[in-house]
Amino acid sequence: MNNKLVKRVIAIAIAGAVVAPFGMTTQAGATKAKDGGSRQINEVPVAKLKRGGVFRFVQVDICPNFNTSAIEGNLLNCSQVMDTMLPRYIYFDKNAVLQIDKNYALDVKAKRVNGKQTVTYTLNPKAKWSNGKTIGLADFVGMWNAQKKSGQGFNITSSAGYEKIESVKKGKTANEIVVTFSETYPDWQPLFSALKPASLTASPDAFNTSWKAAPLVTAGPFKFKALDKVTRTITVERDKKWWGDKAVLDTVIFKALPQVAQVDALLNGEIDYMDIGNDSNALKRARENAKISVLLAKAPVHEHFTFGRQNPAVVGDVAVRQAIMLSIDRYQIATAIQGVVDPKVKPNNNHVFLDGVACNQDNTGNLGKRNIAAAAKLLDGAGWVKGSDGIRAKGGVRLSVRLGYPSGNDNRRDTVLLASAMAKEAGIELVPRLIPSAQYFTLANVTGGQFEMTIFAWAGNNFPISSSSNIYRRGTAQNFGNIGSAAIDGLFAKANNILDPKKRCELANQADKEVFKLVHSITLFQRNNVVGVQKNVANFGAFGFTSLLWEYVGFKKTK
Repeated sequence: MNNKLVKRVIAIAIAGAVVAPFGMTTQAGATKAKDGGSRQINEVPVAKLKRGGVFRFVQVDICPNFNTSAIEGNLLNCSQVMDTMLPRYIYFDKNAVLQIDKNYALDVKAKRVNGKQTVTYTLNPKAKWSNGKTIGLADFVGMWNAQKKSGQGFNITSSAGYEKIESVKKGKTANEIVVTFSETYPDWQPLFSALKPASLTASPDAFNTSWKAAPLVTAGPFKFKALDKVTRTITVERDKKWWGDKAVLDTVIFKALPQVAQVDALLNGEIDYMDIGNDSNALKRARENAKISVLLAKAPVHEHFTFGRQNPAVVGDVAVRQAIMLSIDRYQIATAIQGVVDPKVKPNNNHVFLDGVACNQDNTGNLGKRNIAAAAKLLDGAGWVKGSDGIRAKGGVRLSVRLGYPSGNDNRRDTVLLASAMAKEAGIELVPRLIPSAQYFTLANVTGGQFEMTIFAWAGNNFPISSSSNIYRRGTAQNFGNIGSAAIDGLFAKANNILDPKKRCELANQADKEVFKLVHSITLFQRNNVVGVQKNVANFGAFGFTSLLWEYVGFKKTK
């Protein structure tokens, strides 16, 4: 699995879903053609599967914090593990249509009461935490209190939506919880999914640190068994107390392996699945192996360069960031890295809405295509003068930027090397900086903004406007370089406070144009979801914009 951060609110997919006013259905006009519902998962009825077995799921690194609501746990590999163990109130079916997860909520209704938006959750009374406590009001209140604003000691990933909640109270019955909003919030559906127990949100210390070694209280078809840092594995096992459909598998083992070692492990039968991504060598070898199925779907992931807070004399200069973008041939990078997997690949020209989504449009303006002359003009105007070695400088400061990439990922390395060679033509020195993969998404590096320029992928959700606002507004946890403007803040605020889908798209695209002007980050390309799985695996593969339901994953019966 390539290194990815999760674009909160929920780690499912980016589909650009248009939310019906106070309804549970999305997807209306959200996706073109069949992109939203496309998936390949070797679907087999549970009755035809072998009961039991161990599924071996490969990742690059082990999860550093099992609290996925904390900034250190905001990693795809953490969400993948916790998806087996945490409550969720919504999921996306095989057609990418939003559904209520009846294991946790018998009903979820939104309406206006006295002019205010309310959402009433009717909880399933069978739903209990692993400590025997019924999931209820205290858990919802705790989640809200922890995430309603930053700066109160909780190292949250996002406050999006929670800051607009006015109250969380008991409803007419013990199983009813009524959430009242102070103002309209159209993307309310994913709030409180991946719910955490009240014990985790009781204090900042508990929230930030108590789940680093293990998720202490869970409520899913699987429960935590072990974390082994020597073998770099996380093991979960079927929870016999689970009240829903019994999980087919006995055990899931999440195994951390370097990207370069994963295809050998797959072909040798040491793992059951790998994310091939844009690894052309792994794709070729998997396709040539009779025991492996290669499955594809439209991916909810986009690659990008982003700027951090270090070296502000250089990367803090908007002219420098614009010149870097102009110096890079994004089409050439997309073709070189992703072309084998997707011959039709093209640069991603929108931060909010991916290709295949109705709201998608090109917002790059005059920065979208490589233009060395324009880059040079910008730098000349900003006082950056070429030296004898061809690299520019200003006031004794060299135009040199360290560009970080994680170990064990050849594609990221190659992307960085290509960009470095391209930028040099404009008098910009991009210095490749190799960082151990285990240290990449830490407060000392990416998640703390302690870098100059770096590369990773955003993996997001079906509510792109609200989740994107947490990346591109100033002062938010995922705006690592804190690059932004009052205009961007205001446009996202408006887009997250109205129900009209067309107007929301317009406002979000206006915001995105401003994001590009500032070069908050440089979008590269949208990735396809390309996976390799053992052919005896069922109900697992390339999920695209749909949800993975772990209780139905298993192995085919041998004949």
